[in-house]
Amino acid sequence: MLVRRVARPMFAAWFVVEGLDAARRPEPHVERARATWDLAARHLPLPPAPDAGRMTTLVRLHGAAMLTAAATLALGRAPRTAALVLAGLTLPLAVAHQPFVDGAAPARGGAGGHPVRDGRATVDRVLGAERFWRAVSMLGGAVLVGVDHEGRPGMAWRVERARVDRATAREARAAVAAAARGSRA
Repeated sequence: MLVRRVARPMFAAWFVVEGLDAARRPEPHVERARATWDLAARHLPLPPAPDAGRMTTLVRLHGAAMLTAAATLALGRAPRTAALVLAGLTLPLAVAHQPFVDGAAPARGGAGGHPVRDGRATVDRVLGAERFWRAVSMLGGAVLVGVDHEGRPGMAWRVERARVDRATAREARAAVAAAARGSRA
């Protein structure tokens, strides 16, 4: 359908930009990831945070995975799988940008996670909330794309239909056998 061919690349664009930014310039993303790890470690039994080099590598790998899945979605190759991978990769972004826990790391920037030069806490909080809601919105969109069957029946429907067809075939065979027995008598 033409709408999907146009809408998928448009939807994938945000993921491409985020993934490319994390892969090319991981520093602000590493800072956010470390702050999120430290915050989570206060509430969960986590091992110590990886060192700066490993955290940079993890952020770059996350960005490359997001970029790859977004490109796959944009090209229409395995779109459901690509969208569900994007949903899984976006969940940590939503957690990292959540503005609801006291002591959460301050937001670091506007588009692409670049630092805000203003430095005001209010601007940081607003931008952090904006990035959180954007990540949540994209997560929801990725889940929707991931469950889209493109007008074709899903697996649950196919299984149920196969059960009904088998039961109908059994009943038809039994009716034919009963009719054959009745005609011989």
